[in-house]
Amino acid sequence: MFKRIFGFLALAFSLFATECWAQEPVPCTSNGGITCTFSPTQTTNTYQFGDGSRLTVQFDTVLTTFTLDVTVSHPMNPVPFDPKEFPAGTLCVQYPSNLPNFCDQYDFTGSAGGPNGVPVKNKDYKGLITLTLSYFTSQMVHNPAFGHSPGDNATTFYSEDILTGYSTPVPSLSPSPLTSLSTSPSDPTMDGTLPGLSSVIAFDEPPTESDAFCFVSPTEGQPFTVGQEIEVIFRLTNGLTCNTGTPIRDKTARLSFSTMDTSGNVVFPRLRNKEEGNKFHWNNKDGVNEFDLSTEGLAPGSYTITVFSSKFSPRSVDVTLTP
Repeated sequence: MFKRIFGFLALAFSLFATECWAQEPVPCTSNGGITCTFSPTQTTNTYQFGDGSRLTVQFDTVLTTFTLDVTVSHPMNPVPFDPKEFPAGTLCVQYPSNLPNFCDQYDFTGSAGGPNGVPVKNKDYKGLITLTLSYFTSQMVHNPAFGHSPGDNATTFYSEDILTGYSTPVPSLSPSPLTSLSTSPSDPTMDGTLPGLSSVIAFDEPPTESDAFCFVSPTEGQPFTVGQEIEVIFRLTNGLTCNTGTPIRDKTARLSFSTMDTSGNVVFPRLRNKEEGNKFHWNNKDGVNEFDLSTEGLAPGSYTITVFSSKFSPRSVDVTLTP
């Protein structure tokens, strides 16, 4: 029996390291993990793993040349986390390739002078580091979080949520557009920024309420002109549908805006005039939560608006920007 378990583990672990995509031709090797080279002219690399997950590492500015290796380890669920940052019941997101109760944790090592050879801020790079993680899951995600464990990978303790963006496909099948969301497999992407590299993991925080949600605006596929403001409005109630019960103000709701690049990767364009941050304001008269989304400076194309909160599972709607 034990031989069988270890055999499954070996097979699962062997599926992860496959290849690295770079903006320019740069030597990338696979030897347990995936190693890519960063330099002043090569600030971004994408690590593609055999389980379907993909991690893009982007530095604002790179000062020296160094290699960075990403490996996937598999701690047991739940991993240690700070209860002040993550609520009780927080678990890692389960990928279809996971063995039961195992997580996918992304660890960093390299050839620079920091702990585990990771690059040192203001010596090897300046500014922040942006991580974009895409993965495949059939799990219902309630409230996404991008867990970061500052410090040594050997003493992993998650104390930061670095999530700045989250995108999930619009469900093709949903029993009710007013009250529920399809649980069919999806390919979510999360985005986060951090000052230094150490282990990260995709978390799912437990739901705090079971409220009824619906988008009021925009409608699916609605066209807008570049530069036109998009009114993102949703209604949340304590009724059986979003048109019954008492309207609820959601102070935790956040908005994310994403699109796909020419390689089919989800990216989060930086929005101009984002005076509201990514928070909604409350319209007491109509009983809805509102956000004024500026499209100034964006390229024409298809975009996904995703709204996520501690009160409901992530919901998405697609829009089109025309010239």
